[in-house]
Amino acid sequence: MKNLFLLAIAAFVLFSCGPQAALFQVDVKDVQGKNVDMEGKQIAVFPLSGKNVLDSTRVANAALALQEKLRQDRGFENPLPVFFVSDLDFAGFNSPMGLDKEYLKELMFSTGADLQVFVENLKFSPYKIESSLNYAADYSTNIVSLPYTVDMHIYDALEDSVVFATAVKDTVYMQLLADTKPREYSGFIVNKLAEVSSVVGESLASSLTHQWERQERMLVNYPEDEQWEKPLAKALDFKWNEAVAFWMPMTASRNARIAAYAAYNIAVGCEMMEQFALAREWAEFSVKKYRFRENAELVEYLKRK
Repeated sequence: MKNLFLLAIAAFVLFSCGPQAALFQVDVKDVQGKNVDMEGKQIAVFPLSGKNVLDSTRVANAALALQEKLRQDRGFENPLPVFFVSDLDFAGFNSPMGLDKEYLKELMFSTGADLQVFVENLKFSPYKIESSLNYAADYSTNIVSLPYTVDMHIYDALEDSVVFATAVKDTVYMQLLADTKPREYSGFIVNKLAEVSSVVGESLASSLTHQWERQERMLVNYPEDEQWEKPLAKALDFKWNEAVAFWMPMTASRNARIAAYAAYNIAVGCEMMEQFALAREWAEFSVKKYRFRENAELVEYLKRK
């Protein structure tokens, strides 16, 4: 969990009796991605091309975008090398003849890459018009979906094993002006496939490194009440253990709202410290004491962590 900065303290009044919201932003890790171990490895990206020139160009675009996104995510100083491999030389990872490990070993010697990232089988299915969006009386667009499939394998030539594999089946969405003629759709989408292929490559790279998403969080505060201002100040410095220690006695208050607000703040603090199970317990305790929108939403969010 990356803590960033606090936004407008007392940004809006939550309840008529005085508590106010302190909003802050955090970068939250997407734990669904897998952090593939690349430490100390010589890495290269290999788009596997076939006989179709357009297909080869698109998988190449995906591979180039993958390497740039991977470089950014991992903080590599230099771009990763990209080497084009023909399916005449290498049949891929799903060949009925089995995996050609000798070729992959030779590839390591010729390129210097012991961690080999392969992108292959990028295919686009027929598009569909999903819905329309109206922005004004004279301006509207159609949402067009473009399904695709693509495979990625990462082979460690030193370990002689596939360390990561995924077969992606997903969809890219585009907007076209509603007055675009039906016969023009195919041409427009074909012209966009190079750009779309790059988006596919970035998405593949994102699955290899935990991503961070900026989200907003809220604490409940009573302005000018020292009992509440002190833990808020600690939270401003991201000293969550100290902030929680201030809020803890308030959870025993006979005032159900006070107890609920304090417990909710503790739940937020626990989440910031990545103590997700404990955060959920405090969020649920808060809801039991006094239910309000933010504590109920936090419970549902923590169930997905």
